[in-house]
Amino acid sequence: MTPNRLRDWRSGLAAVHRYLGIGLCLLFAMWFASGAVMVFRPYPAQTEAQRFACLEPIDIEQVTVHPSLLSRASTGETSALRLTSLTARAVVHVHGPDGIDSYWADTGDGPIHVDAALARRVVQRCGDGAIEHLQTIADDQWTVHEGFADHRPLHRVRLNDPRATVLYVSSQTGEIVQQTTRATRGWSWVGSVPHWLYATAIRRHWALWDGLVWWLSMAGTIGVATGLVMGVVRWRAFARSRVSPYPYQGAMYWHHVSGLGGGAVVLAWMLSGGLSMDHGRWFSTGAPTPEQHLRLAGTTRFAGDPQTVFGELADTDSVKEIEWLRAAGRPYVTARVGPGRQWTANVDRPGEPQAVFDAQMFARVQAVLVPGAGVRDHRVLEQFDTYYYGRDHAPRPLPVLRVRYDDPADTWLHIDLTTGRLLERLDASRRSYRIWFNALHSHDFPWMLDRPRLRRIWIVALCVLGCLFSCNGVWLAWKRLRSTQS
Repeated sequence: MTPNRLRDWRSGLAAVHRYLGIGLCLLFAMWFASGAVMVFRPYPAQTEAQRFACLEPIDIEQVTVHPSLLSRASTGETSALRLTSLTARAVVHVHGPDGIDSYWADTGDGPIHVDAALARRVVQRCGDGAIEHLQTIADDQWTVHEGFADHRPLHRVRLNDPRATVLYVSSQTGEIVQQTTRATRGWSWVGSVPHWLYATAIRRHWALWDGLVWWLSMAGTIGVATGLVMGVVRWRAFARSRVSPYPYQGAMYWHHVSGLGGGAVVLAWMLSGGLSMDHGRWFSTGAPTPEQHLRLAGTTRFAGDPQTVFGELADTDSVKEIEWLRAAGRPYVTARVGPGRQWTANVDRPGEPQAVFDAQMFARVQAVLVPGAGVRDHRVLEQFDTYYYGRDHAPRPLPVLRVRYDDPADTWLHIDLTTGRLLERLDASRRSYRIWFNALHSHDFPWMLDRPRLRRIWIVALCVLGCLFSCNGVWLAWKRLRSTQS
């Protein structure tokens, strides 16, 4: 390469790095600062313990289920059929492709619409304070996610309690589906919301939000990558005498030195942050196909009186949710008292209820879940490992059955042994995504997850250093802009 071409190449890289840095330096600083907050205060999400705390106990001795509702559990279009109690009356929730419809269990009448008056009664038995304000909304900052679509419109109820609690009641099921407090909302405004660019006006338009985060992250990745290349080139040119060509103690000197020292970490965070919005662009999504769900469930019909198995499941004073399940071609009924506390009984062969499914019952359906592939091996996971794990704010069930196949994609399937459902499909591409996104962005390596305090200290330290590095870039950008105006 001739000297002129080399000079042009360096000038081009410097220009790309400079102008991307000017445009994104404030965003970088915000990402690092808000990331440190998220280590301790994640985005508000109702836990299973909170959900069960707000469910009414079911009077099993009195409940009856209309045959027309029970027949829905036998159709492939129904993904779930649940029974809860709504103001002392049993309700059946039918989860289908078009959303959730709820019916009075005894008569089959419905779909039910939960109005504001009924929402008030739900909150009065759940909340700790008096109702201060009730409003019916489509969504807001804390319910804008698509996961709430089946429950809209929502009744937002603000309580007059010390925590300034806000509860959200589904108009479709009468269940409380989200809870926030003054603290969770406040921390999210300086944590998750800016970090994810999660302002309601943007997040309502999924394609806009997806593209915005993706392209800003990719622009940031290019900006950091060009800076790293330039930093190494300039370091090598002055390696014999000094680390950097810039004067000691100057802003450019510290930008160059800190970029050489931590640029790889910043690059990893920028790239993996963009991959959080991959959604199948470069890696597979990990979602099982509808056909796989159906093959695992099998086809069966729920016949007879469900009352015959209700009494076997649990103490009638504590059951809060009953669900009809199809697993490996057999019908089951599960009664839940709370998170991790459930009993399951086979409808066709009532007997001793069990807490989890036997892994062997899935042996005959494993081969049909991935057509044309053989089962390499399978085992039950009683503990988390590198590719299946949970965290405090994102718990996952145990035990699970892992089935590995010998297909070209090297597919793994995880089956929840508490519900009999297919959780995820991990092919080689998705397992690579676990490294390129989760490990690089959240540093959730198994040995770190086992040491949560160490992991928090590590991530916060990196975020603080990254924020200082970004603020240095903000100062350089400001000086550059002022020089062009003078």
